[in-house]
Amino acid sequence: MPKKLTKKRAKLLAELTELVGGHCYNGNIQNYGPGGMYEGEGRSFQYSLTVTDQEGNKRKCKYPTNATISPEELISGHFKFGANQLNIVYALDRVLAKLEGDYGLKL
Repeated sequence: MPKKLTKKRAKLLAELTELVGGHCYNGNIQNYGPGGMYEGEGRSFQYSLTVTDQEGNKRKCKYPTNATISPEELISGHFKFGANQLNIVYALDRVLAKLEGDYGLKL
């Protein structure tokens, strides 16, 4: 389990999570524009982050930088893909720790 997140680190993690979540793509989505004109297959979209609060309640937010999420809730943030989940916030925190420890990144 990671150490307690500072507000500054939580803000950065929310921004990075939003950046990653904005790069989802589904090639099976059919795109129709004005007047029902077919505009091709596939669409990029912002994937929702799921966070769990202290009581175990889950909620989704597409834009964690705009949501009111405590650092304790944010670290639970994950992307749900069917039966799988990617613990994206924890993973990004580990990436930052690696950059800090091995490459001298200062946050």
